Amino acid sequence: MENFIQGIDVSRWQGTNINWNHVKEAGYLYSFMKATDGSAYKQAFIDIAKKQADDALNAALKIGYYHFAHPAAFPSIQMDASDEANFFVETVSKALPKPNFPLVLDFEDDKILMRSIDVDEWISIFAKIVQDAGYEFMIYTSKSYAEQHLPSNHQYGSHPLWLARYPTIINLDNPPLPPTGWLEWKIWQYSESGVVQGIPGNAVDLNVMKNDFFDKY
Repeated sequence: MENFIQGIDVSRWQGTNINWNHVKEAGYLYSFMKATDGSAYKQAFIDIAKKQADDALNAALKIGYYHFAHPAAFPSIQMDASDEANFFVETVSKALPKPNFPLVLDFEDDKILMRSIDVDEWISIFAKIVQDAGYEFMIYTSKSYAEQHLPSNHQYGSHPLWLARYPTIINLDNPPLPPTGWLEWKIWQYSESGVVQGIPGNAVDLNVMKNDFFDKY
């Protein structure tokens, strides 16, 4: 995979019994951990993310964190987005090791019930809080989901994109297209059913990252 760096992303489902040295030996040089979900997340799950991050860093992998978003307009767009963003930022800054990569908004909730213009406002509020806290901001989503839930004139193309797309055949010479509003993706999650040396039990998500993005951090 010339010009691309392989990596994974994990959550509580992969647990803490991961041999990160074996993961690195298999060619995976970074991992994103699920830090938070909505505006509340069990402390036990945050503790799992911390152990995963600590162990990955000890094995000399680069790390990042993502937040699974549940955008809503109740009690207001401002309050809902702020609650989720503040929870994410405070968890990362106070409970987890310092990340190498931008903080990621995982934008894929299939229960979202908002107009695209309201979703746009929600993400804008979320992104500003992340950036005001001193972090760079990144979005994870799929092409179809983003184009269904974001207005075509959204302004997030200046933020790096982590694209989810699971083809039958992986062809990096003919990579997937980004959603409307982005010129390119920086990370491509190409499988949700990977098997990686050092990770027992549950399947794991597999990703490729562009070299320039990996080297930047």
